[in-house]
Amino acid sequence: MIVINSAMSQDNIIELLNNYDQDGLSFNFKEKKGIKLTFETNASDLEAACKAAKTAIKAAPWGKVLYFNVVPA
Repeated sequence: MIVINSAMSQDNIIELLNNYDQDGLSFNFKEKKGIKLTFETNASDLEAACKAAKTAIKAAPWGKVLYFNVVPA
């Protein structure tokens, strides 16, 4: 599992990662608590999953100016 901490654009992040499927890596939204968004992933390497999620968010037009962090859970 990974956790994304972001106060803004939470719905955009959820939609983006729920539809993410590259190189066999996928994410599934589990829960939201305040600014924490928790996602399950099929990745065995959580650090790589965090990096992929961060890259995907930054590549989105709304993600370029978004302040967030992604951590393994």
